[in-house]
Amino acid sequence: MDRMRRVLGSEPATSPALPGGFRRAGVLVPILWGADGPRLLFTVRSRTLSHHAGQIAFPGGAVEAGETPEEAARREAWEEVGLDVSPSALLGCLRVLPSPAGYLATPVVAVLPVPSRLRLQPSEVEEAFTAPLDELIAIRPTTLRRTLRGQVQTLHRYRWEERDIWGFTGNVLHDLITRLGSEVVAGGRP
Repeated sequence: MDRMRRVLGSEPATSPALPGGFRRAGVLVPILWGADGPRLLFTVRSRTLSHHAGQIAFPGGAVEAGETPEEAARREAWEEVGLDVSPSALLGCLRVLPSPAGYLATPVVAVLPVPSRLRLQPSEVEEAFTAPLDELIAIRPTTLRRTLRGQVQTLHRYRWEERDIWGFTGNVLHDLITRLGSEVVAGGRP
C-alpha cells in the first residue's frame, strides 16, 4: 500500500478551470483488499436514471458547497453503496476528467478491507460487483473516439467477463492501471 500511496501521491490532481457548463464532482475508486488480493468495486447504475442508466460506474457525484472532491467521493460512496471510507484510506487522486453528464470529476483512490456487506441505494445503484485488479491489468483495452462538447476524446473500453467497462469509467480505470503499473499490484498485500 505504501508503494501505491507513493505512486498516486506523486502527481497531485490539478483542478483545471471549469469549462462552461461543467460542475465539479468527486468519484471514489475503491480498491478492496482481501485474502485474494486487490479487487476494484464497481457499481451498475440504476436503469431508472436519466443519464447513463445501466452503465458500469464508480460511486460518485457532484461536489456540494463547502466540500472537496475527496469529501464528495467519500459521501457518495456512503450514500450509493454504504461504504464507510475514512480519510486515512485515501491514497491519492487520478487525473481530473470530464464526463458526458457535464462534470469535471476528480477520481479519488482508496484502499479498504472487504466490507462484510454493502447497502445499495436502489434509486441510484442496481448492483455492485468486484473485479480482481490483476485481471483488469491483464486486459488490453480497445479505444474509441467521441466528441464531448466540441472536444474529441479517446475512450477506453475494458471487457471483463460479461462486463463492459467503458467511457468515463474506462478512462478512470485506464489512468489507474497506467499510474500503478503491474509491479505495484503483483502479489502484494497492504
